[in-house]
Amino acid sequence: MTNWSGEYLKDRWYEAYASQLDAEGLRERREKAAAALDRESSRVWGDPFRRLEAFSGTADLDRDCPAIGREGEFPGSREDLEAALRSLMPWRKGPLSYFGIEIDGEWRSNRKWDRVAPVLPDLKGKRICDVGCNNGYYLLRMLGGDPELLLGIDPVARYWFNHRLHQLYLNDPRLHMELLGAEDLDLFPRFFDVVFYMGILYHRRSPVDSLSSVAACMKPGATLILESSGIPGDEPYCLIPESRYLKAPGYWFLPTAKALSHLLNRTGFGDIEIFHTHKLERDEQRQTDWARFESLEHFLDGEDGEKTVEGYPAPVRLYARAVRKG
Repeated sequence: MTNWSGEYLKDRWYEAYASQLDAEGLRERREKAAAALDRESSRVWGDPFRRLEAFSGTADLDRDCPAIGREGEFPGSREDLEAALRSLMPWRKGPLSYFGIEIDGEWRSNRKWDRVAPVLPDLKGKRICDVGCNNGYYLLRMLGGDPELLLGIDPVARYWFNHRLHQLYLNDPRLHMELLGAEDLDLFPRFFDVVFYMGILYHRRSPVDSLSSVAACMKPGATLILESSGIPGDEPYCLIPESRYLKAPGYWFLPTAKALSHLLNRTGFGDIEIFHTHKLERDEQRQTDWARFESLEHFLDGEDGEKTVEGYPAPVRLYARAVRKG
């Protein structure tokens, strides 16, 4: 039986940076996090992966639907591959293609990428962190920029199997994933050149502490790309739901664009630009065959699409670019 925690811990990429980050603290937290991969509940993801063989596939990642492998190229059983892909449901980010099997994720993440790409700095030779990387859509899109290091962090064990799937066929030495959360950014003091913080802020209980931690892991002059749920309005206000928002208890803080800008300014960032806002529409976040749970259409008022089922203002998405002050 495969020792998945051992496979995870075998990637000691951080040793090359031991003098620049908290290597001992990282090692300790990795060992603690690794236990989740060997739990009985993780077998639903791990068992199908035992039937997949590693090999170097063709990759075409610079497209709306990043593709790993071509149809007909997969050397093993297509049924085994699809079983592994299905085991990773629900797929939140997409679209993605694996050897001709196309995955339509809940989010049309290519639209977010198209909004972000024009404001990205040059990624060549950069150290990049995608906080809350999920199944790795943005990491795959950034590989074409030739970074020095692409690190995704997410505490959900299922997403490590997404990463393992990618590396079975990409085997890219720049790409790594850690089972860590936003609260673990203290392990990387002044380390990253670019940080993606997309879809995270409104889930944090303390947005001030959260963004301060993000700033602390960035080099002076480093670039933050942030995307968040928010509310419409021209004043620096935020909504704090009484209990649930969009049926979920994990929404703590939904700012207006101006409130988000002020928050960034007070947590160590400058050159702040709210470069895009839009009302979230049902064709961007929706239920699919690869994400069969309820989605946006179920969370909005059936008669008034400007409100959530709880009666709050429907969400807008806010996009910000900011630079870490010196």
